[in-house]
Amino acid sequence: IADKLFQIGSSAAPAHTRPSEYNESLAGKVMVVLGASYGIGADLAALATSFGATVHGYSRSGTNTHVERAEDVEAALDDAFAKSGRIDYIVVTAGVLNRGRLADVPMEEILEGIRVNYFAPVLTARFAHAYLKETRGQLVFFTSSSYTRGRADYSVYSSTKAAVVNLAQALADEWSGEGIRVNTINPERAGTPMRTKAFGKEPEGSLLSSKAVALTT
Repeated sequence: IADKLFQIGSSAAPAHTRPSEYNESLAGKVMVVLGASYGIGADLAALATSFGATVHGYSRSGTNTHVERAEDVEAALDDAFAKSGRIDYIVVTAGVLNRGRLADVPMEEILEGIRVNYFAPVLTARFAHAYLKETRGQLVFFTSSSYTRGRADYSVYSSTKAAVVNLAQALADEWSGEGIRVNTINPERAGTPMRTKAFGKEPEGSLLSSKAVALTT
């Protein structure tokens, strides 16, 4: 509880209120979004572009980029750097949520959850360091409220999201001397295609919009 209070009290998130403030922060910057085809990733890419950033978006469906494959992540960052000459922000929004009791879930779904939700952020961090060191940039992951307490019927998802939080804390510590910031966004329940696929249609107004989450990010 004390650790959580310190996190809340030390938040350095900018309190933007006007579009001009977003423009001042993002104009001329270069952002890479892994998982940019739909949901929060697509909204993030569109918003950042509207505020003057150059955005390079990669996804399984859009560019055949599989975030759990080292060669794909390395190629995506190389491609973005070749096109823009720098990378200021790298955001990993890709994720999968497969539901079911662990003893009953197919092994391939278990491995997919671990690879996409945890191994992909590890890979991204590994390849991102060299680029973000040059720009004193920022790496952003996404977690879930389930990281604080594992949820029945999606234990792999919950546990990988807890691992992502721990990873971000460790990397922020490792890279602080180089000026690289590492953060994890923990939104409330958001209306994304991933959530709809897992939980079906939920009451209107009970979920955050993916655009609201993207704007905060």
